[in-house]
Amino acid sequence: FFFLMIRRPPRSTQSRSSAASDVYKRQVQIPLIRGHAGPIHDLDFNPFNDYVLATGSEDTTIKIWNIPEEYTQDLNEPAITLTGHQKKIGLIQFHPSAENVLASVSYDETLRIWDVVKQEQRSQINIKETPYGLDWSLDGKLVATASRDKVCKLIDPRANQIVHSISAHEGPKSQKFIFLGTTGYGLSCGFSKTFERELKVWDLNKLDTPVSVTSVDSAAGALLPFFDEDTGCLYLTSKGEGLIRFYELTDEKKFHLNGDYRSNVPGRAYGFLPKTSLDVSKHEIARFLKLTDNYIESIRIICPRKSDDFQEDLFPEARSEEPALTADEWFSGRDELPKRRSLRPGAHTAAGGQVRAIKASGPSQELQERIEKLTALVGDLETTVNNLQGQVGERDQVIQELRAQIQQLQTENDTLKAQGSQ
Repeated sequence: FFFLMIRRPPRSTQSRSSAASDVYKRQVQIPLIRGHAGPIHDLDFNPFNDYVLATGSEDTTIKIWNIPEEYTQDLNEPAITLTGHQKKIGLIQFHPSAENVLASVSYDETLRIWDVVKQEQRSQINIKETPYGLDWSLDGKLVATASRDKVCKLIDPRANQIVHSISAHEGPKSQKFIFLGTTGYGLSCGFSKTFERELKVWDLNKLDTPVSVTSVDSAAGALLPFFDEDTGCLYLTSKGEGLIRFYELTDEKKFHLNGDYRSNVPGRAYGFLPKTSLDVSKHEIARFLKLTDNYIESIRIICPRKSDDFQEDLFPEARSEEPALTADEWFSGRDELPKRRSLRPGAHTAAGGQVRAIKASGPSQELQERIEKLTALVGDLETTVNNLQGQVGERDQVIQELRAQIQQLQTENDTLKAQGSQ
């Protein structure tokens, strides 16, 4: 089994929106990733390393790959393999601010949190149904899942606890729930009782009723939301459609339709590229990769401006390629928002664009400390046992000597009795 490898475009150093697109045809011979024993269901690039890719497969494993800068040959051996799920992997996603922390949901109806480098599963939560959606909050405190039981669950991944459950949409089809950046709100996408596609905005501190409801249309495909936390824009599409809608989050926490991109070629899958991939000199505010049956299309969302100067209002600071936390810091209870950096050309050197291979580490520090403590305890116990055995041996010798003395005295006593009777 294999899949087409999609590489991010190089990082750039450089209203109402329009859209342009570039088409990349599949080459006849393109290097592939062939390391799984079943189809790949999801993939995610490491947000802090463009050359590290995670894949989740029907073979129940998650594999981590080092993508070489000159990618000319098939990849067969992953850098890391994560095992533990009992059924096929549904979705995977890296933590937004902590390095090498990964979430996964599976058809075994569990959410699992992994320390990738240490190859350790650190959390497991039973979500009780087949998963349809997975999303981290921006600070990594919560994970949201949506499942076939029409319930969206907000989960504390370190406490192994479901903290909120929302019956968001009455329709029977697939739902999704995503966090809306630092706004304190979340968005659910699903179907109404009358099979209309709809959006609902939720206050994360008051989840008993939605803040707003927006009707989309009555098409059949499940909605795929992509939220830009820097600008408050929502991009909405669906598998099997060629339409991407642009929404703006208003002060009333309702999404207002701002425009769209239309194509008569349906997309099999869509990917939303990071802000560091944009050409800011052309006022490109978002970019998608659209996979069709025959080619990959790069869709660029452009906000026209008369000036060629850098536009501060279009390009606020975006997520940096540097992690805010290590995996150990996050697992110990720390939370941080992702680091930010300017998109102004020349203001930043992208560390994420450098080739940095990932590899598994040895035993974790915590496990190593436990091993050392147990080894020392075993040594102490062996010393104690040896001492006790020595003391027991000495006491046995004393007892034997006393018994010999008793026997000698008994013999002398018997002799004296015999002499007295004579």
